[in-house]
Amino acid sequence: MALVEMRQVSKTYSTGDENVPALRNLSLQIDAEEFVALIGPSGSGKSTLLSVLGVLNPPDRGEVIIDGFDVYRLSLERRADFRSAYLGFVFQELYLLSHLNALENVLLPQVILKRPLREQHQKAYAALEAVGLKGKEKRFPRQLSGGEQGRVALARAIVNHPPLLLADEPTGSLDSKTGEGIMELLRELNRQGQTIVMVTHNADNLRYVSRTLELRDGELRREDFAAEKPGMGSSV
Repeated sequence: MALVEMRQVSKTYSTGDENVPALRNLSLQIDAEEFVALIGPSGSGKSTLLSVLGVLNPPDRGEVIIDGFDVYRLSLERRADFRSAYLGFVFQELYLLSHLNALENVLLPQVILKRPLREQHQKAYAALEAVGLKGKEKRFPRQLSGGEQGRVALARAIVNHPPLLLADEPTGSLDSKTGEGIMELLRELNRQGQTIVMVTHNADNLRYVSRTLELRDGELRREDFAAEKPGMGSSV
């Protein structure tokens, strides 16, 4: 069943007197529980596509349907509520707040949902345990390794149990061993039913995904499916 549908989506940026198409009448579907990688050269439209999926960047034309919601027909206030409830974000720049400890950073996405404080803490502790940081909840980012900081960012992204997780170069700033650890976590989340869409330039990351979409000049040029389930020795 399709969790995401993009129908004839176009997006153009204006820079001075020049119009630069970022997406050109792009249509695609992403099923629930898929792990999809977006690849392509710089300027191919990957980041724009991810921001449109993230309900952050309205397209000029077309429809974006997530779990049955035509998201850009929602009011700005309802879009914000939708992002909190339906979407989790992991960025290359982790955007952890240095003056907050791991637990407090993971608590942040729950504020808008107005959960009881006790429930917020329970979910934050559970998310940190899920990414292997049990016992490090009170440590500040400066007291954690780069890989551990990445895990805090991932815990923050999944704490609200969003149906869709969007990852923009999640291993881009990490060494290869630490990056593999983050990809293993993403794969495990996918095995547990998490739908993930990831932008990556790292070909090694493609062995973890179920489908690869290649963009060029704002268009979908190629689509590859994993020969086997991710994690079972497959390659793309």
